Amino acid sequence: MKKVFDVSEAEQQVLEKLWEQGDGVKQSQLLALFEEDGKGWKRQTLNTFLARLEEKGLITRDNRIVRTVYSREEFNCMQMEAAIDDMYEGRLSKFVAAFVRKNTINENEAKELIKILEDN
Repeated sequence: MKKVFDVSEAEQQVLEKLWEQGDGVKQSQLLALFEEDGKGWKRQTLNTFLARLEEKGLITRDNRIVRTVYSREEFNCMQMEAAIDDMYEGRLSKFVAAFVRKNTINENEAKELIKILEDN
């Protein structure tokens, strides 16, 4: 099975903020960004979230600079692949079939999907 990261809502917010900022952010800048967003987090609260993300292998911290290990796209792909493996026996066709049973797709979306499949 592919690696799945169990990330809390707050940890996801930290990752999103880091991805928005790009290459790396000082911890103090990251705290200030959350303060601007109205988060009442203390330095220790943020440090706890960062420690958890670091333990999960999602961020690195070096000289108080925080960086994500994976891009947003890489992270989302890993999560999606793991979910498809778990729920649909690793078969994309089963996932798509389940999705279209519950959601309607228009003709343009269907054409886009066919093009993606043909190109890969």
